[in-house]
This record gives sequence, structure tokens and C-alpha cells, in this order.
Amino acid sequence: MRAQRQAIAQTVAERLFAAETALDIALVRIAELNAALPLARLDAKISAVVGQEAIQSSASAMMLVAETREKIVATHANLKQVSDDIGLREVSYGDLVKPSKVDTPEAGNHLRAA
Repeated sequence: MRAQRQAIAQTVAERLFAAETALDIALVRIAELNAALPLARLDAKISAVVGQEAIQSSASAMMLVAETREKIVATHANLKQVSDDIGLREVSYGDLVKPSKVDTPEAGNHLRAA
């Protein structure tokens, strides 16, 4: 039974890590876009009002992905607790270097861009 639980936990962990990686890559790509937009405007020598909506929506998309990443980090912590609860406390599925405690901000207790 323990081996079966460990195999199932490994499958879940692989999917979790894939989701974490995808979100990090999405953040990087959106950040690259966010950097490129104002530079493109400067290079093209066009008014700052041109493309403002695109810059704003891209910045908003980055915030949404960051919030989604926060939820996945919380999911990771919750799954670690489940692993401990089902007798797999000593099993590690991913990175060897991890903080002893992950602090995720409570809803409403962190700064937001307006």
C-alpha cells in the first residue's frame, strides 16, 4: 500500500512541478513583452497615448499569472501536508533545497498596483 501511495504521490508531484514551471515561464514571457512594449513605442517615436491599453492589459495579465502562481505555491504546501498525513513525510519529490516554511500572504494583506 505504501509503495502504491508513493507512486501516486510521485505522479501528482510531477504534474505540480510542471504547473509551477509553466507559470514561471509565463511570467518571464509576459515580463519580456512588458519590457518590449514601451521600448517599441520609444523606438518608433510615437506618442505615449498610443498603445496604453495594450501596456495596461499586459501588465494586468502579469498580475493575474503572479496571483495564480501564489495559489499553486499554496497548493504545493497543502500537498506536502497531505503527503505527511498519509505517511510519506520523509519522501521528497522535487528540489533538495526548500525553505523550512513558506509564508504566503493572506488575502488583502499585500500591496496591489492600482
